[in-house]
Amino acid sequence: MGQVCERTGVAGRLQPHGAVCGTEKLGGRAGMNKYFDHAASMEVSAKAWLDTLATYGPGNPSSAHGAGDHARRIISDTRNRIAGYLGCRAERIYFTSGATESANLLIQGYLSTLRRKESARSEIVVSAVEHPAVYQTVMSMKKHGYTVRELPVNRHGVVTSPHVDAAINERTAMLCLMAVNNETGAIQPVNEVAYAVKHADPEILVVCDAVQHFAKLDWQIDLDVVDALFMSGHKIGADKGVGCFYLNGRFKLTPLMYGGAQEQTYRPGTENVFGIGLLGAALRQAMRAPADTLAHVSALGERLTDGLTRAGIAFERLVPAADASAYILALAFPGVPSRQMIADLAASGYCVSQGSACSSHSLEPSRVLSAMRVPPEHLNSLIRISFSPNHTMQDIDGLATRIVEICRAHSDT
Repeated sequence: MGQVCERTGVAGRLQPHGAVCGTEKLGGRAGMNKYFDHAASMEVSAKAWLDTLATYGPGNPSSAHGAGDHARRIISDTRNRIAGYLGCRAERIYFTSGATESANLLIQGYLSTLRRKESARSEIVVSAVEHPAVYQTVMSMKKHGYTVRELPVNRHGVVTSPHVDAAINERTAMLCLMAVNNETGAIQPVNEVAYAVKHADPEILVVCDAVQHFAKLDWQIDLDVVDALFMSGHKIGADKGVGCFYLNGRFKLTPLMYGGAQEQTYRPGTENVFGIGLLGAALRQAMRAPADTLAHVSALGERLTDGLTRAGIAFERLVPAADASAYILALAFPGVPSRQMIADLAASGYCVSQGSACSSHSLEPSRVLSAMRVPPEHLNSLIRISFSPNHTMQDIDGLATRIVEICRAHSDT
């Protein structure tokens, strides 16, 4: 295990030269938060952890005794909290191990139900910039005879209505469109698209990856037109290994696993009670002052880009601020290779990424950036910086200073 941060109690990852990637004491400044990869995984909320630990017990929620009752209440409380946030009935929330399992269960489970009914719906519509959990699952359905129609995006990574209208027809079974792209932060017009789809054909299942949207932005996903969505706990301050999905009761899934009756048989097996409780506590904390939190995070990004501009650093913002989540900032620094920038930052303890953590070790060019037709000079110099409400302006200034140093060092070589 890496060193443990005194402020958060979270272990950091050892980086080259002994630096810890995350929150640390460096150069005499205690508590500087150098972890800027929150789109990959957010630091666990210490308060949410302690609050959950204080109420946690050993009971199995399927047991018919007091300890089992207590475990069921923890699950029920979180289910109700999520339902309240989304504006749906609690029984429409199903817990899983995270976003990938949820995506597979929704996509494979629904299409399996259609095949059992011998439905004539044999086409799936998916945006070209979906997370691999959705995109690869959809592509795997070709082996069952499904035709996949990809929605192209504009240069900012956003789907446009004319392409949606052209893609759907009476054979369309499902449309998958994320709310916020995990690599670029681009916000998709998911409500607008879903409304158009439902107006054309209410039997098409509309699935939304809400992982980078959930408990972060100031607009809600409209469940009158979006039939299914999913989220992941470790993106909002809970731990890895827990998530959930919402499903409109009009649509039914075929389980991918069989066993007990947990989660209305959709996801059998003893529930992750502590993880679910932690998810509820993290959501409660995230919703205490959401408008103030979003304003603070927006100011962080502005501070960083303003600082780079004042220093005369050449950079390109991949998605304009008006079209992107404030939590994710994709910047290209022409002339500075992405891997070199990331390595130089890591040597000073900073954690940023080249894109999705689920595909950052791939040698292939990013499918998302290719779909956006990003120029080669930007494609090879892009980094993703993702923020937390816990970041301070001092943290941002430290990151900006180090980026300026790296860019100037490369311009001198």
